[in-house]
Amino acid sequence: MRLACSVVIPTYNAAHVIHHQLRALAAQRDAPSFEVVVADNGSTDDLADVVAGWTDALPDIRIVDASRGRGVSVARNVGIQHAATDRILVCDADDAVDPRWVAALHRALDGSPLASGPAETVTLSGPSSGWVPIDSISTGLYETWGGRTYGLGGNTAMHREVWERVGGYDEGFPAGAEEIDFAWRAWDLGYRFTYVPEALLHYRIRTDLRGVLRQQYNSGRGTATLYEKFRPPEVVPKSALRRIHHELLLLKQFPWRGSADDRRRWATLIAYEAGKVVQSRRLGCPAP
Repeated sequence: MRLACSVVIPTYNAAHVIHHQLRALAAQRDAPSFEVVVADNGSTDDLADVVAGWTDALPDIRIVDASRGRGVSVARNVGIQHAATDRILVCDADDAVDPRWVAALHRALDGSPLASGPAETVTLSGPSSGWVPIDSISTGLYETWGGRTYGLGGNTAMHREVWERVGGYDEGFPAGAEEIDFAWRAWDLGYRFTYVPEALLHYRIRTDLRGVLRQQYNSGRGTATLYEKFRPPEVVPKSALRRIHHELLLLKQFPWRGSADDRRRWATLIAYEAGKVVQSRRLGCPAP
């Protein structure tokens, strides 16, 4: 049977969680024929054995070597390079897609160059979904400066031509906003995302506080890098004095009388701001 689309999963040491995603892909409803390309970014766990155990449920699954450099952008690029079709669907190893995900995104590509759907954070994350300043379920595309929209990197569909014209994912971009960088470069070429409500993603937020803080710190770094790279005119970065004032206000807002979850939420906000400031200093630009 001729394959209709390719599902690319960038992966690093995810043998303990990838079964959630593979089970979700094996349970797709009304989906066209698709392959699964697991792009291994140099895993040292038993990922290969775990993936091999899914060949009965997913006969068109294979692993490709994406260890030439470290990072999710490297793995996405290598996975897309090795995909056998021109319709690319990207998801992550530690999440789980809805049973209609493949069918919905494949159908969306009939009339759109890029597509993405909603994400919910409760199913796989539990209490930690309340620690980060994002909605427990999204209701549209994510928006950045100037009204530019994007889809999550782990819930993206595109035509190969788009990926080629954009130049792939920037492998030097810090994890945390690399999908926004891709979307902005696509935007500048005239490509726009279509929102597909049926393409639901169950998104996993780290369940340990250290992991959540690292996630938010990286997001702050990515935001600062995005500003330095594009310098959008609508963004007015804070002066040194305004930045100090801003950070002092955040410190004063520590929820001494709040709950443990309130303090965790405050810590994730501080981690995000710290990521922005540290990366801005590294790049020699003001922090947005």
